[in-house]
Amino acid sequence: MESQIMNMETTTWRNRNGDASRMTTKGHRRRFNRLCQCAAILLSLAAQLSAFAASTGTFASRNPAQDFTPLRGAGNDSPWGLWSDGTTMWVVESDYDFQQDDKLYAYNLATKQRDPAKDFDTLIAAGNRWPTGLWSDGTTMWIADWEDDKLYAYKMIDKSRDAAKDFNTLKAAGNTNPTGLWSDGTTMWVSDAADKLYAYKMSDK
Repeated sequence: MESQIMNMETTTWRNRNGDASRMTTKGHRRRFNRLCQCAAILLSLAAQLSAFAASTGTFASRNPAQDFTPLRGAGNDSPWGLWSDGTTMWVVESDYDFQQDDKLYAYNLATKQRDPAKDFDTLIAAGNRWPTGLWSDGTTMWIADWEDDKLYAYKMIDKSRDAAKDFNTLKAAGNTNPTGLWSDGTTMWVSDAADKLYAYKMSDK
């Protein structure tokens, strides 16, 4: 089994034959430090949750009766973002399995059954081929695209495109790996894989 020896100058990887290869560690140290920071944050959150549960006498538990399963049976086998209006749950299907089935699958929130009449089947035609996160104000549905670095807008009423409401400034802002999104109606926040939330004005995009 491979073992790793890390110091401040180099990272040494030693394979099962005892051979060693050395690499500069600036990038490795950065990754290692980030992992340590993430671990510390997770431990802190776990301690806070445990303290809260202990103080209230309650612990989070599974509620399998409310599961949506199986999504794969509906063809929704690469689920990403989701959003609901309280009646319907929409789930992003992203083409990471190269099946060219990028769309939003609709499910009845009460019964957990498919509601195909409410699907968004217009993503591929719009060029929205790498959908990730989504959010709606009840009138417009915005869907982030990982590859195009933008938010595509669609009309909720008929699922057609509403290009005038697109957010086209993500790439210029450096928001080149958009994932999740949420808005309070005034500001749209878009998460980026590069550990940042970018804020945009809803009024002028």
